Amino acid sequence: MTISLSAGMRGALSTLQSNQQLVQQAQLRLATGKRVSSALDNPSSYFRAQNLTSRANDLQNLMDDMTQASSVMQATSKGLDSVKSLIDAAKGLVGKASQSGQNNTLTGTLTTALKSTDKLETIGLTATNKVSITVGTGTAVDFTVVAATGTADPTANKAVTVQDLIDQINADTTLNPNGSGTAVKAALVGGNLQLTSTSGQAVKLTSDDTTANLKKLLGTKTNEGNAVDVAGTSFVDTTRKSISSQFDDILKQIDQTIQDSSYGGINLLQGQDLKVTFNETGTSSITVSSVNYTANGELGIAKSTNSFISNDDVDVASANLKRASDKIAAQSAVFAANQTVIQNRSTFTKNLVETLNAGSDSLTAADQNQESANLLALNTQQQLAQSTLSLASQANAAITRLF
Repeated sequence: MTISLSAGMRGALSTLQSNQQLVQQAQLRLATGKRVSSALDNPSSYFRAQNLTSRANDLQNLMDDMTQASSVMQATSKGLDSVKSLIDAAKGLVGKASQSGQNNTLTGTLTTALKSTDKLETIGLTATNKVSITVGTGTAVDFTVVAATGTADPTANKAVTVQDLIDQINADTTLNPNGSGTAVKAALVGGNLQLTSTSGQAVKLTSDDTTANLKKLLGTKTNEGNAVDVAGTSFVDTTRKSISSQFDDILKQIDQTIQDSSYGGINLLQGQDLKVTFNETGTSSITVSSVNYTANGELGIAKSTNSFISNDDVDVASANLKRASDKIAAQSAVFAANQTVIQNRSTFTKNLVETLNAGSDSLTAADQNQESANLLALNTQQQLAQSTLSLASQANAAITRLF
């Protein structure tokens, strides 16, 4: 059945219906903050905004990767700083070893002082036997004991007296290739024979005579606490030996520090490269090339040799440490440059995400002030329409009163 409405009532009802739709639309915009919530509202703006928002979300995910990459770089930087500190500590030890070289002296401990004129045979060494001196791993130099009634022969290293032996040691070109006493210097100090290795290398004193006879030349012990016997004596600088042990311990700490300089399973100091992607298509990226450091490997810091007895060994360690320090400094600069690139791209991407989101909002966001004013006006119009409908209804009711 069709119900007939008066023109006034039909117009008021239509106005109320239209007004209600507008009220719902205004309420939805105020609730969501968007004037375009679906493709039905504005297809062009909706899909353009979706594209901007999608790219912003992709870049936001990449920013998380950049943040993690930056943390990897920071962990690497701290690892290199720690390694450099350990290298500096090793340099201090090597410097201390260099300064302690004056201990490299083999000194007799006889209670009865020798005199330069004492004949070797008279003090107990057997004539025709030999006293041999070796420096480091060099060739042994033999000095033959001549009978007390014989004559010394410097050209053949044959000595009669203690002074003959001293003179021949200092003049020997094998022991002292750069001149008299420059590498091994012999002297009579306080009544005891003293051999000093000015190069820091170990001096070995041997003899084909008996142990007892050899001890009559030097005594039972050296100033380093080593017994003198026919098997030979290699004096040991106890300070340098201790330093060499500490030096090797530091090298172990360097390796352990390198192993621990990882973040998220990536260690740039142990051959694990880091790739960082900067855009959503993967066409913009950077690969941070790693290094494979170990103290005795790529850094080139070898363990101490010969307990640092030789100045040459100390000098080699010092040179190795300098090269390693320079290598660390150069690599730190490379990593710092990569870190700068990552940080700059991270900042750029953050700003780009904000720009994309702002662009998306400009296409879909509602003006809250305008929508609030619209809702207020619509509510007023709704009240007026209801009043109009009421008046139209009253006019129709007047007809029924005629009956």
